Amino acid sequence: MRRILYFLLCILFLSPVVCAYNEDDIEWACGNSKKLHLGETISNGNYTVEAYNFPRNDDSENQIVGIKLYENRTVVAEEILKSGDEYIHDDEVRITALELSLTDPDWTTDYPEEGWVRIKIERRGLPRFDARFETDKDDYPAYTSHVEVEITIWNRGDARARDVDILIDGGGLELAAGKTSYHYSRIERGDRVDAKTDTAAADPITLRFKLPPIAEDRIFNLTVEIEHCDIKGTRYHQVESCPVEVSGVFKISKSITKNIYMDEIATVTLSLRNNGMHPISPIEVRDTLPPDFELIDNSTLVWELDLGAGECRSHTYRLKPKLPRKSGYILPAAVAQWITDNRTNTARSNSPSIAVHGPKICLSKSVSPDVIGAGDAATVTVTVRADNAGNVLASVDVTDCLPEDAVLVSGDLKMRKVLKGGEEMVFGYVMQVNGSGSIELPAAAAHFVDTHDYEGNVFSEKPSIMVHQKTAIQSVADTPIETHEEDTELHTTGLELRIATLFTLAGILILAAFAVMRFRRAR
Repeated sequence: MRRILYFLLCILFLSPVVCAYNEDDIEWACGNSKKLHLGETISNGNYTVEAYNFPRNDDSENQIVGIKLYENRTVVAEEILKSGDEYIHDDEVRITALELSLTDPDWTTDYPEEGWVRIKIERRGLPRFDARFETDKDDYPAYTSHVEVEITIWNRGDARARDVDILIDGGGLELAAGKTSYHYSRIERGDRVDAKTDTAAADPITLRFKLPPIAEDRIFNLTVEIEHCDIKGTRYHQVESCPVEVSGVFKISKSITKNIYMDEIATVTLSLRNNGMHPISPIEVRDTLPPDFELIDNSTLVWELDLGAGECRSHTYRLKPKLPRKSGYILPAAVAQWITDNRTNTARSNSPSIAVHGPKICLSKSVSPDVIGAGDAATVTVTVRADNAGNVLASVDVTDCLPEDAVLVSGDLKMRKVLKGGEEMVFGYVMQVNGSGSIELPAAAAHFVDTHDYEGNVFSEKPSIMVHQKTAIQSVADTPIETHEEDTELHTTGLELRIATLFTLAGILILAAFAVMRFRRAR
């Protein structure tokens, strides 16, 4: 008897709780409907309904349709429905024949294609919770004492939730005020969790957390765990979370004068602060030189320092601009690194901007051609160009000079003009060069002064030209006009001598021939 009683008690206390309910208590989710002809289907989730038969019925007011219900492509039920009838399967899905339209009862074909039925299919509604977190700040500084948070939880599902348990975890934040666990016997769909039941409106859960001492930037994850049952007693578990970011344990900022002139020096200041409750050591800080600036005082832009809790420190260095820019230069961010618990932490400063004002005179000098031959016709054209690459107008005086053994043929060696930002002036001259070999021309010089009495001197490059001297062979080849005449005269005289000699020999031979003939006749 005791064993039987013990067995019954075990069944009573250890078996899962089964919620008793009526079919009318089931809440249905919003379904979908479709007009089906013979053989057509409609689906909702893993359920599918097929209109597989329109039975012949002489009673036009009680027409019927045969349907098949599939679950995961397997037939689980076959039913006959009239217009307005509904069929509920396993308390999970409801099928309703909203409207029937069949052919005349006198049809003779086996499968009348004209008939149709409008079917609606609905799934059983399930509870589902959402949680919304609202904090008093988006980002908390390290020295913040408290974190305030409001949590709104509501049932956004399609059915009421039963036996609801809510548990809130600060994720490392220490609870200072409020309640972190709640239980509700039921929460209707669309209803919110009411943290204060003594008021008419639904109040959110309000909590206050204390920020613990931290040595580095950190993210605390607030979590809400929600457990609840549906009408069948099935237990569900949901987790919603919200990150709470605590930063600024180490702060680094960068500042610079917003506007300077070309002849001024800009000072950059790096400010560092440890807002945490523990010292940070060592800290390596590196900065980067911006473009078109040069560093003054040979600073390395690398520092190493220690910062105690709540301590601050600053470093400065100076920059000189090399090129004006009214729109400004954006300075790169400085980077600080330190190691905590074998993990490298990195912090970056802001990137301030600086505008630089003033003229920027650029001077160039070119020659054409750069290779010539010596002589009276050995001339070169020189072009001098000055332009203002800055953003302030300036009066510019440009002066050039000739190299040794050169003579000015035409043009001017100097020019003056007021140049606005982006303007240029060009002048040139022609000179005759009397030297030989490689000749380097002097640099052109420009002096400028603007309306702020900012002045300076700039110089061009020094172009070179090559002068080739004529060789001795070329001189001999160019001067033998008389020599050619003498050679021609000598050549003519020798020819005449040879011709005279030939005539003399011919005469002697003729005379000898006549002498021989006379001697023979005489004998």
